[in-house]
Parts: sequence; C-alpha cells; structure tokens
Amino acid sequence: METRTLIAVILSIAVLILFQFFYQPGENTYFKPQPDITNKTVENIDNTGSKPDNFSNKNTLPELLEIKKAPLIHIKNDFLDIGFNKNTGFINEIKIINYKNKIDKPVIFKTVYKDYVSHNNFGHPSEFKIRNNQDSTEIEFIYDLPSMIISRTYLLKNKDFLIEVRDRMLNKGDKTIHFDYLTSIGPGLGEGFDESKYIFSGPLIHDSKKIYKKKENKVDEDIVVNNPQWFGYTSKYFLLAVIDNSFKTSTITKYENSAVVNATNRFIINPRDHIDHSFKIYVGPKEYNLLKSLGSHLEKSIDYGMFFFLAIPFLQILIFFNNLFNNYGVAIILLTVIIKFVTLPLNSISMKSMKKMQKIQPEVLKIREKFKGDPQKMNAAVMEIYRKNKVNPVSGCLPMLIQIPIFIALYKMLLVSIELKSSPFIWWLTDLSEKDPYYITPILMGISMFIQQKMTPSTADPAQQKIFMLMPIIFTFLFINFPSGLVIYWLVNNILTIAHQYYLNKKLA
Repeated sequence: METRTLIAVILSIAVLILFQFFYQPGENTYFKPQPDITNKTVENIDNTGSKPDNFSNKNTLPELLEIKKAPLIHIKNDFLDIGFNKNTGFINEIKIINYKNKIDKPVIFKTVYKDYVSHNNFGHPSEFKIRNNQDSTEIEFIYDLPSMIISRTYLLKNKDFLIEVRDRMLNKGDKTIHFDYLTSIGPGLGEGFDESKYIFSGPLIHDSKKIYKKKENKVDEDIVVNNPQWFGYTSKYFLLAVIDNSFKTSTITKYENSAVVNATNRFIINPRDHIDHSFKIYVGPKEYNLLKSLGSHLEKSIDYGMFFFLAIPFLQILIFFNNLFNNYGVAIILLTVIIKFVTLPLNSISMKSMKKMQKIQPEVLKIREKFKGDPQKMNAAVMEIYRKNKVNPVSGCLPMLIQIPIFIALYKMLLVSIELKSSPFIWWLTDLSEKDPYYITPILMGISMFIQQKMTPSTADPAQQKIFMLMPIIFTFLFINFPSGLVIYWLVNNILTIAHQYYLNKKLA
C-alpha cells in the first residue's frame, strides 16, 4: 500500500504540472454565429422602429490613425487614471495606479485599434464639462444628433475602482425611436500585464450562473450569452468589467487577430421623452474580498480550480494572519500548522498502523512465499494476519491522499491570488507567488523529505526502498519552478511530520 500511495502522489503532481502546461484555459461552452455589431451608429436609427443595419467590425486604417492620435482628457483618483478620447467621448485607456509588472511597467487597459471602452458611434461630442466635487470627479459629454440629444456622464469617486456611467437619451423629434444600444470592450488587454501560460487572459462573460470565456486569439466563431450580468477583459491579476443587468445579449467576437466583447440592449424612446440608463465599470485588481463586496459575482473571474472550496478558505486564513503579522510567509507557516493540527488524528492513526505493519512484515513475507502460486489463498492469509493484529492497511494511505487536494488547492490559490503578488518573506524570497530564485527552499524541502523517509516505518522490500530513496531528488526537481509559498508549505509540513514521527517512534519503541 505504501508503494501505491507514493505512486498516487507522484502521478497526481505530475498530472497537475502537465495539465497546467498543456491546458489551454478559457474554452467556452456555447457558440452561436452573430452578425458584427461593433460600429453601429446612431445615424442608422430608423424612426419607424425597424432595426438598424449591421456594419463590419473592422476599422479602416485612417480610423486607426485617428484613434492613435486622438487628444486625451485625463481624470484620476487615488487608484485610476482614465484617458478619454476628446473626439469621441469614450474611454480610450485606463491606467491602474500603484501596480506595476515584473519589469516595472505600469498596468494600462488600452488598444491600438480603437477606444478601449466604446459605444455607438455618436460622432464628435458638441461639448464636455468637468466637475470636481469634494469626494469625486465627473466628466460629461453632450452629443447633439438630428433626432436625439445624448448626455453621458462618467463619475469617479476619490477612492474607488468603480466608474459610474449615466446616460440620458432624449428624443427631440416627433417619432418613436427604437435605439440599439451597444457597449464594446477591447480588443486585447493593453500593456504592463504579467503573462502566464497557466492562467486565462482574455474576454469573458458572466450570466450569474457561469463564466463564458475564450482566448482572444482563438475566437473563430462568435460566443453569445443571453442576459449577461457582467462582461469584460481579464488578466492573471486584473479585471475590467462592465456591470449591467439590463443588457439582453453579450458577444465575444473576432477582431483583427484578437477579439472584442460587447453587449447590446434596445431602448424605445417616445417623442419628446427621455430614458435614463446607468451602469458601472470595474477596473482594478482581482482581490477576492474586494470583488465579493461589490456583488454581481465579480469574484467568479478568479479561477481557483476544482478545489476552490479549499482554496478560498485557505486564502482567508492567510489574509487574517497577514493582517496580524504583515508577512504572508509567516501566514503560510501558520496555515500549515493549522492544517497539520486538523489532520493530526488521522496522521497518528496512519503512523501507528504503519508501525504495526512493519512488525508483522516478516510473517507477511513468509505467507507470500508459502502461497506464491495461489494468490487467492495468499491474500486471505495476509488479511487474516491483519485482522488478528488489528491492522488496517488502508489507514496508511489516507493522510497522503488527503494531501493531494490540499496541495492542488494551495498551488492554484498561490498562483492566481494578487494578494500574494510581490509579497516578501525573508531575505532572498521577495515574491511568494514566484519561484525561489536561488532554489534554496526546494533543496531544503528535498532534504526534509529524505529525513522523513528514513524515519518512517517501511514495509517495502530492499529493492523498493532503493527506489523510494530517489523520491526526494525527484520531488526537489518537481518543486524547483513552483511558487516559493507552496514550497514553504511543503517544507514546513515535512518538518512537522518529522517532529510528529520522532515523538511516535519514541512512544511506541
């Protein structure tokens, strides 16, 4: 059983590594072709109520150059710096202040193709106004069109990652207007984002039940979701999402060699009447507690994997301890102690069982030799010895099997949690989300595993024991590129297991 348990752990970790390496994150679950709608214009509104025509979603070269040269109007708070295109009134780029990537570049949502968050082509705004309030800043754009007057106001509070958008659409004519309202994000992320082949980056949509997503360069057919709760673009650590329950459909559409994600709604505006429409845009870090507090299931943009029910409580414990000690490395050590304490009774049963099995191993070997030509009788005789000595061979496997989901949950949590990004521990470990640059902790982990093996009672034959002696070396190389926070967990877990094993060996001697 010891052999099979160890093999199970090795295979599980190997599968995890291979899965992360080859898996292409973000496969959607629903496809449906849709017409292109990126550049619908107000000029196509038909006052008789018919639908506007559809236009290609590809901009021409002059339009691209116009966007790249567009003069920007900036408003900012403590967290965001928003650049508005003066020629369109749309959000051209958003910089997240106080965050930089590994090579010290700022994080900016932007694209070279068009405004990053765009809407129906209203043409040039006739005027704009900026109002600086005590706790917020507002910028308002006015569009005076042949049949409508549209007022769009962006409100940014001083300490917030949310942008509030308020539209007032006034029908100044004498005919009813059926207006197809469009909001579009992208294509692409922008610049300054840390890339990871293990974590999804690209357009995504949430419909209050599940996430629909697709790598931006893999969108061959439109992905359509009805009644979206929010939609946007995500990276490993950051999210830009439009939060609006009123949209009827949201679509991920191919755009050049990338993709845009957009949403549409239809408003019916009676003559001499107006409609008010508002929504919010979140632009900021994917901090679990922050996103959870905003509602709308924005926290679903963080992929904690199949063991999310373990990963999220682990993260909360780490945050709690970090708030006390201001060190996530210390928090990981304390979390390891808690996990070890919770699993202590099971580990004690396992170690005692393995000790008993070691004592009866000579009898087991005799029976196997006696009945080696009759497996049925051999198994029955071995089980009888286990029964007489009150030994349960399965109990030796359980602690190792329990470690597998804990390990995977911690691995995923450390990989995606911005809370641990750039969090130092001691001296050379300046970022617990990255590998140990000098491989000190993986080597210490391998040494601790070797000591643990030497102390653990074994029922394997001499040939198998020689194979097991290679395991610390294999695990050391497996852990070399893992986040240093995860290696610290495994190292501390090994040290606690050694101490526990030493105590039991003395007690049962």
